[in-house]
Amino acid sequence: MRDVAVVAYCRTGIAKAVRGALNQTHGIAMLAHAMKAAVARAGIAGGEIEDVVIGCGLPEGATGHNVARNAALWAGFGEGVPGVTINRYCGSGLTAASIAANRIAAGEMDIAIAGGVESISLVQFNLNFNGFFYEPLQQKMPAVWWTMNRTADFVAAKYGFPREALDEYVVGSQRRVEAARAAGKFAEEIVPFGTRMKVTDKATGESRMEEVTLDRDEGPRPDTTLEGLSRLKPVEEGGTTTAGNASQLSDGAAAVVMMDAGLAARRALPVLGLFRGMQLAGVAPEEMSIAIAPAIRKLMKRHGLGMGEIDLWELHEAYAVTTLYNQRELDTPWERTNVNGGAVALGHPYGMSGIRYLGSTLLELGRRKAKKALVGVCTAGGMATAAYLER
Repeated sequence: MRDVAVVAYCRTGIAKAVRGALNQTHGIAMLAHAMKAAVARAGIAGGEIEDVVIGCGLPEGATGHNVARNAALWAGFGEGVPGVTINRYCGSGLTAASIAANRIAAGEMDIAIAGGVESISLVQFNLNFNGFFYEPLQQKMPAVWWTMNRTADFVAAKYGFPREALDEYVVGSQRRVEAARAAGKFAEEIVPFGTRMKVTDKATGESRMEEVTLDRDEGPRPDTTLEGLSRLKPVEEGGTTTAGNASQLSDGAAAVVMMDAGLAARRALPVLGLFRGMQLAGVAPEEMSIAIAPAIRKLMKRHGLGMGEIDLWELHEAYAVTTLYNQRELDTPWERTNVNGGAVALGHPYGMSGIRYLGSTLLELGRRKAKKALVGVCTAGGMATAAYLER
């Protein structure tokens, strides 16, 4: 098996769903933008790409019709570049990277793009629910169709995470995001994107289209305080999940160029790091948030890794309780866990997030001159993906 190198990574800024800069941007356009920029950073030709594997949590409408293939065409890579769109909800991006990496490792291809895209603005509020529920399974396992907010409340109650602990964590995460932003870390990833957004006047209700350039993440709130968070109402009566301690609904796209490491070395291309492997785990659907820990344990066992070897841990902030549970279960050191904050502050375009974690974690390893990192992302249905990265 061959080593698989990540030779480029970039993304759009993460925009607020409905109210943000990407609220009218088709998935093809934002994904093609990220892929073209990644190819340029890698220093390769678009026609060299042998497959485009894209993760998308809601692959219909503006991110449907095999958005991977269509974005590759719009990016100008040529008719000969194929593409496939896959869905594992929040785990879609890491799964896309694993599929591309496995084919490279097996010698079936040399160069691929793995990416992720989500247009919550254009898709989530227009979903096709025809046949969405399968009554026999729903009667047997109703939690398969629970909202993710409800699963977060369930985990917080079952495993003893009070509202105050969740909100305290969020204040710290927002501070880490602001420190990373001020240091220019996110600017290193983001490729400015010119587009048109719909702006609605709150007073009159009238809408207009405006030309905008998205060159930053719209979600962070550096002025977040515990007092402010405590005033937010729970999403569900009696629950602990609020708009302040859950990841934000967001739009965005990201891409990495993956390559046979030997070929990258021969061509003297920039290598951000190696994709060493991925493992999966499944738990009861109502406990979705807890699946990261068993996925990471499987990954560590498969690769013979010890806790002391891991320089960085990235534990998905689907909700504050998600990170808190898995950090406590795995006993990861906070000074090396989610060091630049997470999705509660930045936002969470479902299919994009795994690729963002992959690329941003490799960049952080480089800044620290560190070697090994583990990334864990939980996903709807009671699953999780976990990836091992190395520089």
